Amino acid sequence: MKPVSIGSNVAMGRCAPVTIKEFVVIRHILSLIPLLIFITACQTLGEHKRADTLQDTLKRYEGSIRWSSGSQLHNFLTPDESREDPVINPNSRNVKVTNYEVVQGPSMLGDDRAIQTAIIQYVLQDSQVVREITDQQDWHFDEEAETWYLSSPIPVFK
Repeated sequence: MKPVSIGSNVAMGRCAPVTIKEFVVIRHILSLIPLLIFITACQTLGEHKRADTLQDTLKRYEGSIRWSSGSQLHNFLTPDESREDPVINPNSRNVKVTNYEVVQGPSMLGDDRAIQTAIIQYVLQDSQVVREITDQQDWHFDEEAETWYLSSPIPVFK
């Protein structure tokens, strides 16, 4: 088949004719580029949404510790875990959280797992004793519920 000059390749200053077959292949490859960009953008949007959901969950978790002294933390467990053993901190009414500081993280460990470490300072109100605990949090994402759940133990204020 004799090359037909539809377009041209520029290589080392010379023009080489492109065959119709080569032109069709190049056109097909170029038509796939927008599709690849679209697929990549969708995946990035999904990852972004998951990261935003994690940030929102971590803020709500921190708020629950600060303002309810951990009495509402069972809401962050998977529904099965929170029904099985409702974790109620017996000292929650005697505890006043004075500081919550994230010292590590959040760090993503794959698509559906994240970890974070926080230092929680609190006061036992009946004795005015200041205490501190380290909360090692392990979070897992539930695809169906589109929610992050705490899979590590809930901190106990003693």
